[in-house]
Amino acid sequence: MPYVLGIDIGAGTTKAAVCRRTDEPGPGWGPAQPVTLGLRSRTVSSDLALTPDGDVVPADYGHSPAGQRVGGYLHRVGDSLPMLFGGDYFPAHGMTAAMARWVVDRVWQQFDEPPERIALAYPSGWGPGRLHLLHSALGEADLAHTALVTRARAVAESHQSTGRVPAAGGLLLVYRLGGSTCEVSIVVPHGPRQFELLGCAESAEAGGFDLRDATPADARALIQSTVDLALHTLRDCPARTGDLSAVLIAGGSETVYPYVSDLLSAVFPVPVIRDPDPQMTVAGGAALAVRPQVRRPAPLVERADPAPPAVANGPTDAWPEIAGDAGAAGRPPRPPVAVAALRAGGR
Repeated sequence: MPYVLGIDIGAGTTKAAVCRRTDEPGPGWGPAQPVTLGLRSRTVSSDLALTPDGDVVPADYGHSPAGQRVGGYLHRVGDSLPMLFGGDYFPAHGMTAAMARWVVDRVWQQFDEPPERIALAYPSGWGPGRLHLLHSALGEADLAHTALVTRARAVAESHQSTGRVPAAGGLLLVYRLGGSTCEVSIVVPHGPRQFELLGCAESAEAGGFDLRDATPADARALIQSTVDLALHTLRDCPARTGDLSAVLIAGGSETVYPYVSDLLSAVFPVPVIRDPDPQMTVAGGAALAVRPQVRRPAPLVERADPAPPAVANGPTDAWPEIAGDAGAAGRPPRPPVAVAALRAGGR
């Protein structure tokens, strides 16, 4: 059954979700569903390792010593210094594309067919320079048609698709607590699947890794700094707390969530909403963001002169369909990622 794929590469783990096409009445696509990537869990480590055959795989599958693994590459995209990996140097955007390629092949293996479309979530504050580097690396990994979706939009898409927030209305504050950073964004919904990013800020001082072993008092202090950052970001838009309609949370552990919710509610007098599966919010929202618009045939109407049968229009949005890509037609179920595609020029 046709599906679209969303990928979320985090500092610690990588997640994926799919939306399947459905024949039932409605939008033509089912809800976002997590995909199992790991050997025993839905996620895999974002650290990369080399197999004895030279294939690039998540560290869970590589069985290599910790010193031969590499991680943190997503936040190094745009850095002029390449990263040491497997005895050679590679650019961070190439490492990111290698992980995306592995996820696509892993899901392809499970579903016995390639995705119609692919979306990769990225930090909402990135500019055109980083996006160009990542898009070029994805092209070298035979993923040139991958859509790049901000994490803020992915979170908003996830909540909007389930009716937790309206399709249009007040501003949305998106609060994503990752492993190494906390990202806050101000988003305006203009209708179903239509969003505008007004502002974004990221803090590297408070993330899941920092909060994991913190005392309750220290955890609240770290989270309070991110709440203050969210308030400053809102005012810089410029906007007021009264302009918000909701605060949307993604990421964060069950231990940390009560602190996050309490501190956000104390500053923003609006509903603070969390996805039932917060670890998969971004991956699921990325998949939702690239669903083709399904046009159904109009009902037949009896006329004196029979009209030609109605024809369903194709998708109106611009993303091309991955399944029709000539470069992917002959791809086996799970080919290895070529390390050569990651190599930094002149290094």
